[in-house]
Amino acid sequence: MLTITYFFVYFLGLPLILLYFCLRFRSQREYLNFFGGLDNRASKKNKDRREKVEKKRYWLRIIFIVILIVFLSSWHLVTSELADIRMRTEMKYGGGGIYSENPVVVSLGPTYDVNGVIETMKNKEERWLPDQVKEVVDLDHLVNFKGRIAVYRTYDQRYIITYTYILPYPIIKSFGFKYVKTDDGQLKIIKKDKKTIFYPLAPGIVNNTAKLVA
Repeated sequence: MLTITYFFVYFLGLPLILLYFCLRFRSQREYLNFFGGLDNRASKKNKDRREKVEKKRYWLRIIFIVILIVFLSSWHLVTSELADIRMRTEMKYGGGGIYSENPVVVSLGPTYDVNGVIETMKNKEERWLPDQVKEVVDLDHLVNFKGRIAVYRTYDQRYIITYTYILPYPIIKSFGFKYVKTDDGQLKIIKKDKKTIFYPLAPGIVNNTAKLVA
C-alpha cells in the first residue's frame, strides 16, 4: 500500500495539485466576472457575495502555496524511497511461477546522514570497498550539494550508490559497478555504470545500474 502511495505522489502529485487549483481559480474568476457584469453590481447583496468570493480566492492562494511548498520540499524523499523499494524488489521466474526476491545483501540508508555513511564506508573497507568506489564516483564532489544517500551490495556482485538531491524537482543519480573475485582473491571490476534519473522517469530504474544485461 505504501509503495502505491509513493508511486501516486511521485507521478501524479504535481499534475493533480496544479489541475485542481487551476480549476478552482478559474471557477472563482468566472464567478467574479459574473457579478462584475451585473447592472445592479452596486447592490449590497452583490457586494457581499463578491467580497466572500474574493476572500475565498485569497485563502485559496495561501492554501495552494502551502501545499505546493510542502509537496516540492518532500518530492525528493518520495523519489529516494521509491528507488530503495525497487532496489529491494526483483521479480524472478521459476517453476512455481513469478515471485519477488530481495537482491540486496547489505545496505546503508537511504539517509540524510551522508557524512556518516561515507565514514562507515571508509572505516569498514572489507565490506564497503572504498578503493573500488573511487574508480566509479568521487563522493566528495557528489555530496557538495545536500542530498539523501543509499549504498547497496547485491547477491549478484553489484555495488550501487544512489544520491537523491534535495531539490524542488526530483533528481537522483546512481553509480555502480559489477565485480568478480579473481583466483588470487582480488576484486576486479568488470562493468562500471552511472545513471541520472529525473521526473517523469521512474526512480526504480536505478535497480538496473551495473547489470550486465539490463
